[in-house]
Amino acid sequence: MDDSSLDEKSEARERSIPVGRPSKRPPHTSFRGNCVHALDDKGRVSLPSEFRRVLGDKEQRGVVLTNYVSEGSRCVEGFALDSWEDFEARLREKSRFSSKLQRLENFYLSRASECGIDSNGRILVPAYLRAYAGLDKEVVFTASIHGFRVWDKRVWDTIFAASEQALLENPDLFADVDI
Repeated sequence: MDDSSLDEKSEARERSIPVGRPSKRPPHTSFRGNCVHALDDKGRVSLPSEFRRVLGDKEQRGVVLTNYVSEGSRCVEGFALDSWEDFEARLREKSRFSSKLQRLENFYLSRASECGIDSNGRILVPAYLRAYAGLDKEVVFTASIHGFRVWDKRVWDTIFAASEQALLENPDLFADVDI
């Protein structure tokens, strides 16, 4: 082994970067921000351009949508296809007889729908998911740690205002997240 190789390994160790051990999991798809879009009469909505860019960088031509509950309110949760497939693979490692897994399958997986992105950058939100989340004309796409969410604008405005008020009343609200 030559000196340059040793230097590289010791430098990487100092920076806590593993050398020669690639992650088994694919890099996570990260969406950021929020955006308001109009839902058309057929249930189509433009995916935010930043979300499309992120998906395009990963050569993804679709997303997976499913029902979700956040802060006690219904919304639609979305994922890049590869992130959803990674999630499914991790679930397959669990016992199929687990009552918690069965409940997750019944609520979350059974309603999942793969949605292609059309040439105009739109996705068709299935009618059952639009009804579930109460999506009307204006929807808000919001980033989340695992993907993104789609909210009826009126619901999102209420959720955001409540979160903001909680933070104003307790500035240490996020201290327990402690990254």
